[in-house]
Amino acid sequence: MNGSVSTGYLLDNTAFSGADHLKRTKQLLTLLIETERALHHDPDIASTYLNEAIALLADDSQHEPSPHRHRGGLARWQISRIDEFINDHLDHCIRTTELASLLGLSVSHFSHAFKQTTEMTPLTYVTAKRLEATQQNMVCSTLSLSDIALSHGFCDQSHFCRVFRRETGLSPQTWRKLHTDVLAEQPACHESNHLGHELLS
Repeated sequence: MNGSVSTGYLLDNTAFSGADHLKRTKQLLTLLIETERALHHDPDIASTYLNEAIALLADDSQHEPSPHRHRGGLARWQISRIDEFINDHLDHCIRTTELASLLGLSVSHFSHAFKQTTEMTPLTYVTAKRLEATQQNMVCSTLSLSDIALSHGFCDQSHFCRVFRRETGLSPQTWRKLHTDVLAEQPACHESNHLGHELLS
């Protein structure tokens, strides 16, 4: 897959600063790369990545100064409802359309409000939640990385390892060893919740 056309579009959009260009270009290329990798073995995941790439481009095209641009984020109860749904469906493909429907909002309205509130796209947020849950599982169980990956919505262990390394800078194996050495006692497992929040801060 070639993201050159979309990348050029982002760079031509003068509404953004140079830092915004770079950040959004990287996000778009990452989404396209993940789409290509998942295309043949998990079309649902590939479709989700592609929808997020399209939503990112749509957000760019509508990025204009407006007195209402920074209003209308989601309420705390709405985020809580989203969190509950994600936690209950970590082993499934979670689409932005499902999350928007959960709150009775259009995908466009939901995506803008969600990003305004969390500073993340819905897909990025879901991925962070998945990784947070895998971290807790890794320090509190002896399940294989393959089992943990599949039970938390990743295509396979390879996909899980790529995403985990991208977000934490460490491989799952290395991260697990470091943290299980520290959290060797079972009562300490609840502390892993705090470790997962690093992804959302």
